[in-house]
Amino acid sequence: MDPDQQAAFRGANPGFPVTEADLLALCAGLVCALAIAWCAWVVFHAYRSWSAGAPPGEAGGQVLRAVFLTVVLLAVVTW
Repeated sequence: MDPDQQAAFRGANPGFPVTEADLLALCAGLVCALAIAWCAWVVFHAYRSWSAGAPPGEAGGQVLRAVFLTVVLLAVVTW
């Protein structure tokens, strides 16, 4: 953010103890937490489908795609 945008943020939120950097870190943390929770959900369901008789390659593919997407998303968010 440039100085004019920072001044506008502080002017629109007088007395708000959180800075714009803190708010950005909070949003990035929430996105990261949701991505990791989604990845865990995919891994859990891939394991359930594998234990129910699905081919190991199918379950492994689901896990691999979920982990790859999570890593890419975390890299973009934390950049």
